[in-house]
Amino acid sequence: MTILQIFGAVLGASGVWKVVEILIQFKMQKRLKKAEINNLNAQANSLVVENYKLWTENMDRRIKELESKNVSQRKRIGKLESKNAEMSQTIIKQRERINELEAEIKKYKK
Repeated sequence: MTILQIFGAVLGASGVWKVVEILIQFKMQKRLKKAEINNLNAQANSLVVENYKLWTENMDRRIKELESKNVSQRKRIGKLESKNAEMSQTIIKQRERINELEAEIKKYKK
């Protein structure tokens, strides 16, 4: 019976150590998975920040392009407005001349 007791003790001890070993491995794998998840989250956050940075740089470049176009459009509008003012003055002078000529024509028709 002593052999059976020794055999049972050895099996029991090895079984307990196996359970402890399995629990330690489970805990280590759980920590490893958490670390991998944290690493993936950090990578994803880094990508989001990098994408946002690229987007803002592109938007800044686009805004500068549009502002430069806006400046050239303002210059063009200024030139067109001055031409418009000149043409308005020309039209006013022509109307005055037409009125003068019509007045002269009326004199001759009488």
